[in-house]
Formats: sequence, structure tokens, C-alpha cells
Amino acid sequence: MNEKIRDNLDNHRKWHFWPVLCLTFLYPINLSVLGVSIPIYYYSKGISIEIIGFLAAAIALTYSFSPLLLNKLSERFGRKNSVVIATLGATAAQISFYFTLEPLIFIIARLAEGFIMGFYWTNLQSTISDSSEDKHSKYTAVYNLSWNLGVLSGLLFGAIVVFFVDDVLIVFYLTPLILIITCVISVFFLKDPPYVNSQNSSINQNNIKTDVSDSQNKNDFSKYFIPVMVPILVIAGYSILRGSIGFLYPIKSEMLGIETYTVYLYIFLLVVTQAIFSTLSSFLSMKWLKCLSLISLGLITPLMLIFGIVVDYNAALYIAFFLIIGIFCGILYGSALKLFIVLNVKKKTTKYSSINESLIGLFFLITPILLGFIATVDLNLGFFIMSIVFLITLVITLIFIIQIQKDSEK
Repeated sequence: MNEKIRDNLDNHRKWHFWPVLCLTFLYPINLSVLGVSIPIYYYSKGISIEIIGFLAAAIALTYSFSPLLLNKLSERFGRKNSVVIATLGATAAQISFYFTLEPLIFIIARLAEGFIMGFYWTNLQSTISDSSEDKHSKYTAVYNLSWNLGVLSGLLFGAIVVFFVDDVLIVFYLTPLILIITCVISVFFLKDPPYVNSQNSSINQNNIKTDVSDSQNKNDFSKYFIPVMVPILVIAGYSILRGSIGFLYPIKSEMLGIETYTVYLYIFLLVVTQAIFSTLSSFLSMKWLKCLSLISLGLITPLMLIFGIVVDYNAALYIAFFLIIGIFCGILYGSALKLFIVLNVKKKTTKYSSINESLIGLFFLITPILLGFIATVDLNLGFFIMSIVFLITLVITLIFIIQIQKDSEK
């Protein structure tokens, strides 16, 4: 038995996390630059705001259920094969950009991409819970840092391209090239973790835990009872916040006549602080995670009201707003992801990663569509309604978060 454990540990040492980090870095470049470009491009073409809402949310429509729907297939195919299917499918969908950006075809392509990407993030996240428990905090931190850096790079890339070319159309021709790189990495470099889907192996993850560092015992999160509604509500807060800012601000900037490249730069600032604080959130104790999640939800409410009231452009105010919002986004996402991963480990499943991704897709779907209709009445009304939504989310989260307690205290 000891020899088998050593063999499995040797396989684990040969497995590398860097391809996962490359994939979590590259796809957000694609997503972030397109997320800002879609409202700008179609608004400039005279498309109604309601339709723009559907165009922006199309990928989220199918992604809101595909991670859960494809979860069983992911377990059967394995991490690597699932991610390969996702990257190839997404690349095929975006190649359509070279032929037409007509709204109907664009929506179909985004729907297809959202569905096939149900294989992507769930399996990348699950490599963390598949790994030895003493590495969870480290892998979660670098995972958060990687995808946030990807979003940052995408926004910076978009700002530079639009600044020099002054035509957002070029973005749609460049983004498929990024996905081709993800195909190469997933096919040639990504590997399955050594004990994922180990139904045929006599050594399971619990055996490996007995031979790894005792530092895993310091992970007190596994000792807590965590109501699943807590990470659900926290990730809902994050998704609604990012979805509303990502949809409303590009349109507001067009109405105010703000230079297009500054839209990318302001959201870039948001993601800078988001990257920092989502990474730091991976190391929070349960006490601070609970406290900062509630504070974030509480302070978002007045901030959204203020941004809705401000109708004139003030660069300093906008910079401060986006930096602060980024802090709250980082805390909310980092906290929710950590709690979902802990639930994965405690329940010996990967379904909570699927739930996490489906919820992100669901709220990224609902938010722009809802705001698209509200914005036809008054764009700033969207900010006011979102502040009410965050207040309600805060109250409900408080009800559930006080139920978190150590298993020994139940």
C-alpha cells in the first residue's frame, strides 16, 4: 500500500498547474475585450438598447445551465478532454466573426459558445479540489490572480487597439486568435490531475492526504458547516455588480461623449483592485470572510445610487468609483469561490463548481436583459434599481451567514 501511495504521489509531482493558469488567463482576455466592445459596437450601429442587452447576454443564456447539464459528461470525459472540447467549440463559434456580425448570427454564435464553455471553467476549478488539500489556498489564490490578470490584459489590449485604430470592429477580428492559442495549450500541455476520476484506482484522494504535509490540518474551513446559500448569494452579488457595470457604463459613456478607449481603462482599474482582493480573499479566515462579504454588499448599495445621480463626467470621481467597486468585486468573488471549493471537498464532489459557474452565467444573463429594458426609460434608473437589489441581497445573506458555525458546535 505504501508503495502504491508513493507511486501516486510521484504522478502528482509530474502534474503541473501552469497549463490551467494559462487557460484561466487567456480566455478572460477574450471575454473582457468582447464584453466592453459589444455594447459600444452595436450602439454605434443604431441597434436598440433592448437588443444590445440580448446581444451582451447571449453567451450567458446557455452558460447559465450548461455547467450543470454537462457536469456528468465532464466526469466521464475527464478534465483534459472536457477542456479541449470547450476550446475547440468556442474557437469555431468565434470564427463566425470573420464572416458577419449581423445580430441574429452573432447571437447564435454566442449561444453556442456559452453552451460548450460549460465544460471549461468547471473543470479548471475542479483541478483545485482534485489536488492535495494543503495546496488549495495556494492554487485558489493563483487561479484568482490568473483570470483577473487575463481580464486586465484584455481591457488594456482593447484600449490600446481602439486608441490607435479608432474602430472597435477590429476587436472582433482579433479575439478568435486568442482562442486558437487556448486550443494549442489544452491539446498539447494540459493533463488530468493524477487522481481525478479514479474509479479504477485503488488509491483515492483520502489515501494521498495521509502522506502529504500536515499543514492541511490548519485549514479550518473544512471544520465549518457552510449553508450553500451563502456562496450562492455572494456570487450572485458579484455577478450582478459586474454585469450591471459592464453593461450600463459603456452605454453611459457613449451618451456622455466620453472617449471610447477610456471605457476600457476605467474597467481596467476596476479589475486591478478586483485581482488584488480576490487573491487576498483566498487567505481570509472564516471570520474575516463573513465580515468583508457583508461589508461589500452593504457599501455597494450607496455607491450605485451615487453613480446613478452623477450625470456629469468627472475623471477623478470615475477613477475612485471603479477602484472601489473592484475591491468589492474581488472580495465577493474570492470569498464565494473559496466556499464553493470547500463544499466540493467536504461533499467529495465537483457539482459546486458547476453551481458556481451556472450562477455566474445566470446572473450575467438576467442583468443586461433587465437593464436593457430599464435603460430605455432612463439609463440612471438602472443604477437605482441595482442598489435596491444589493440591499435585498445583503439582508438575505445576513440571515444565512449567521448560520455558519463549526461542525463541533452544531
